[in-house]
Order: sequence, then structure tokens, then C-alpha cells
Amino acid sequence: MKNLKVWLAFLPLLAVACTSESASEATTSHLKTSAKTTTIGPANPANPFDLAGSIHNEILESLDGMDFNPQSAADVANAVDSISSLYPELVTLGGNSSLAARLDEINLLVSCEDPLEQVFTASSLEASARDSFSTFVSSLLLSADSPYEDIRTSIVSYEAFVLDSSEFTSEDKRIILTTTSVVRYSASRKKRKDKDWETSVTSIAATVLGAEECLALGLKMGVTVGLCQNENVSQ
Repeated sequence: MKNLKVWLAFLPLLAVACTSESASEATTSHLKTSAKTTTIGPANPANPFDLAGSIHNEILESLDGMDFNPQSAADVANAVDSISSLYPELVTLGGNSSLAARLDEINLLVSCEDPLEQVFTASSLEASARDSFSTFVSSLLLSADSPYEDIRTSIVSYEAFVLDSSEFTSEDKRIILTTTSVVRYSASRKKRKDKDWETSVTSIAATVLGAEECLALGLKMGVTVGLCQNENVSQ
């Protein structure tokens, strides 16, 4: 049945719709369902956008179970779009999360020397939020060799700071917390699979860029750009 579900991913995509309020409800529902069959170490229920990281990793696990050999960024984008359409949690959220029109941005990020700065140039994040998040990413990369438990603790602490901040707008918080959720889950996966963090900044930048539109696009951009780099594909 699981294999059938994965292969059904390549049926026509479902429409996706996103709101900040429903993101928290979808996260709670998704994590409760997942908890019935697995222990979710990376989860942070205090983050109202934690659905992003959970589904990010589940998409990657689905692809791990397939004979997936992409030849281009378009192949990766199509696969991620298709698998993500299987998640009803994402259907309740707003925004255009299709990757089909994002291939130029995906290829640009994959080849960019300073992807985070590239994304920040056109970002809607306020200056204080950009500076704060940039500092957080720098400190996170310095702790890449630390045990996952320490990395998770630092991410959760930063999320608490963001949630409590009176300087950040609701949009700042939505974009940052969507991204930190993906980073937290992604770090767990990388540590578990003994992968390095060489491409982490690019995936983080991709998640920020996508999250500007909505949660679903944020997590999907993070998955897609990371896979493109790992598989060494573009165009």
C-alpha cells in the first residue's frame, strides 16, 4: 500500500491552498497522525509551522524508497510536486506551490555562490529579521559537527525567540519559522544518514524564497534544491 501511495504521486497534481492560521491546525493534525507510527525526534509543537519540516523529510523518505535517477532539475521538481500532492494537509493551505514555474530560480540557487544574500536582496523580511536570521544561520553552520541534540536545542531556542519577538512582523515570523522547521528536520536526517552540511545554506535560502509565497512552496523548494545539489543536476 505504501508503494502504491508513492507511485500514485505521479498522477495529476492536486490544487494547493495556504493560510497562517490553518498551518498550525494542519501541523497539529499531521504530527498526531505521524506519532502513531513513529517517534518524531525533531518535532517542535511550539512552532505553528512545524508541518513544513515533517513533510519535507517524508517526501525525501518516499524518494529514498524509489529508483529515482533524475537527469534535470525539472525531473526533481516534477517528482516533488507529485509526491507533495498526496498530502491533504497541504491542500488546506494557500498560495501557489507549483515548482513548474520556479525552475529558473531553482537553477540560479543551485549555481549561486552566496544564495542567502541573493534571496535576501529581494526578500520581504524586515531588516531586523534578515539580520537576526543571517546570524542564526552562521551560528548553526559553526555547530555542524555538534550532536544533533545540541543543534536541535539551538534551533528550538531561536524559534522561541522569534515567537516572542515584538520586532518581527507576522510575515517575518511565518517565513523564518517555516524555514527553521525545515532546517531542524533536515539536520536530523543529515545526522542520521551521516551526510555533511555542505549544501545546507543553499537549501535554507531556497526554503526562505519559497516560504515568501507559502509554507508548501518553502518546504518543496528546500527539498528540490537540496536534491539537485546532491544529484548534481541542473537545467
